[in-house]
Amino acid sequence: MSNQNSTIRNPNSQNRQPSGNRRRTNKPISRSERQRRKVRRSIRRRIIARIAFLIMTVVAAFLAVTIFFKIDTIEVTATEHYTQDELISASGIEIGDNLFKFRTSAIEKKLLEKYPYLGSVSVTRSLPSALVIKAVDSVPAAAVTLASGGYCLIDENGKLLEQILTIPEGMPTVTGITVNDMVAGQYLDNNSKSEILVSITKELKEKDIIANVDFINVSCLTDVRLGYMGRLDVRLGQADKLKEKIQMMVHIVENELSPSDIKIIYLEDATTVYCPPTTIEKIQQSALPISDVTPSQNA
Repeated sequence: MSNQNSTIRNPNSQNRQPSGNRRRTNKPISRSERQRRKVRRSIRRRIIARIAFLIMTVVAAFLAVTIFFKIDTIEVTATEHYTQDELISASGIEIGDNLFKFRTSAIEKKLLEKYPYLGSVSVTRSLPSALVIKAVDSVPAAAVTLASGGYCLIDENGKLLEQILTIPEGMPTVTGITVNDMVAGQYLDNNSKSEILVSITKELKEKDIIANVDFINVSCLTDVRLGYMGRLDVRLGQADKLKEKIQMMVHIVENELSPSDIKIIYLEDATTVYCPPTTIEKIQQSALPISDVTPSQNA
């Protein structure tokens, strides 16, 4: 027997690997799995992009409010009744304020509430640093009697503008409506006569002929009357189809009557017109409340 040590080896030992170092086999990925991974990556990219956009938006908004768009100019259109300084002061905006820290509609509302004679207000931003305020006064359309004495001027929308003692020349008077409480900036009481008056004044203003109107009589809802050009008594009858009736009145005056005619224009029907002669005295009586006019005066 030999004294030389010998080693007995397992014939399979050469093919075995330590358990901790086993090789991983690369199995092929299915098409559906690749698609799912692609979708997941796409979703992650969109989420990251949205978060980045949100962060950028917040930063931009912060910079806009704190650093950029400081107001250095306030342009104001003064009106006959209100100065530039009054309108700027009432707006609450000052030089150095940020151009985007307020709502323009809120400024417009504030000015209209504070100054009743304003008919419209427009507040706009002019980048990078200007605020523009355009104000327009209401235009008186008629004079309504006050219960306490005197008169109240109203615009075509029925807004109460100011109290007066005497009626300005060329201002139509209103019969059939009395204002009990004069509060500038408020409107006529909501009733049938007021609605008819506003409809008439709007139509007259739209056609730019209200300066030719002497009186508007709404004391009787079925016999509405206008005095026109100092020599015409316009009978509108029911307060319906006012647009068509007033349009017909304008056509008759411009094309059918002479400048010297003193007549009644019956317009109960907008398509049928009757124009008998009358007198200035009878036209003036037509401005009275209908209940005060005798049957002979109605003719």
